Amino acid sequence: MGSAVSHGIKRMSPLMHKVALLKLLFVLANGVGSFAALFMNRHFALADAELATTVSLMIISYLAGNLLGGQLPGRVGSRLLLLGCSSTALLALLGSLLPILPIAIGMILLFMFSAGAITPLFSVMTARAAPSDDQVGAFAYLHLASNAGGVLLFVVGGVLLSWQSQYLLWFTAAISLVCLVTSAALALPLTGSHLDAKDTPLKAKDVPIPAVVILAGVMFFVLSLLDGQREYQFPLWLEALGVSDAAYLFGVAGIVNGLLVIVLTRPLIALSRRWSAMANMALAAICYGIGFGAYALVDTWPAILLLVVIWTLGEIIGITYMATLIAQRAPVSRQGFLFSLIPVIQAAARVLCVILAVPMLAGLGFSVTWTVFGCAGVIFGLTCLFLRRGRLDY
Repeated sequence: MGSAVSHGIKRMSPLMHKVALLKLLFVLANGVGSFAALFMNRHFALADAELATTVSLMIISYLAGNLLGGQLPGRVGSRLLLLGCSSTALLALLGSLLPILPIAIGMILLFMFSAGAITPLFSVMTARAAPSDDQVGAFAYLHLASNAGGVLLFVVGGVLLSWQSQYLLWFTAAISLVCLVTSAALALPLTGSHLDAKDTPLKAKDVPIPAVVILAGVMFFVLSLLDGQREYQFPLWLEALGVSDAAYLFGVAGIVNGLLVIVLTRPLIALSRRWSAMANMALAAICYGIGFGAYALVDTWPAILLLVVIWTLGEIIGITYMATLIAQRAPVSRQGFLFSLIPVIQAAARVLCVILAVPMLAGLGFSVTWTVFGCAGVIFGLTCLFLRRGRLDY
């Protein structure tokens, strides 16, 4: 496996390394969004209702920007989009320093919008920069870079926020400036509208999306629903267990998850690439089912962290092969739009996860809820593997 991994890394083009570097930097620049609730509470001292409304508006702004950003790579060049979003983010962060609360919060929302607008571009650039015979490895590399940036942000941003909220704001502004300079200096893959000509003479909105991509999107929604347990049930369960400080253990689990993505992505993709994207997404559902479902059987922190390994495998496989399938099977003119739907699907699925979990936890308790979600993931994955023998495989 080691030779397969090193071989995959060597085959990454210089353009792909630059895309990964930019992805890491832009993730690192989203400190305000990653620490949204804590930052807004400490920086603006908002009341509970105001904080909930503001954080909700931040999420909506990010998703709105994401949907708009999905339409732009085919119409404007990658450099223009990177420069526009990074400069807007920098100006918005500086504007948030104004002492007028409504304007400052409005600038934060503008920052979140620009952070969302740039996100689909990285997937589009990866599809362009990836070696023709290793798109799976390229998207795995992109996910690795994203998590590397997330781990760095979690460590550095957490320290800065513990000192003073303004330090996190200045750090985010400084990284946004680095993003601006780097976007101007690096050679980038082309994403202009001329690339659409090879698809079809029809307008982009008239180009059909292959059925296999739609089916994969449905599977990815289920994967995101299973993944949503980490953000709601998981921290509440840790608090109910009382085995350690819940916030501390939840933070450790987050760091372990990020580090596992960095360490395991390349060897895992080298192992899983022998199977189809649809089969791998089915395996991801099984990993989620086992990883979260087994929490019904454990209550010690070593076992808790060990299961993080299993559901992290589902995360790596699911997002990598969903993005790969879009790049391989979707028309070029629709790829930006489809990539922009990924975080929207994730957000919608996580909301549904909370809606389902609240009454289940109240009526059934944590153990039964873990079991139900776990069995659902395993059964769904096995069913998809069975159906793969028919029309699901590509």
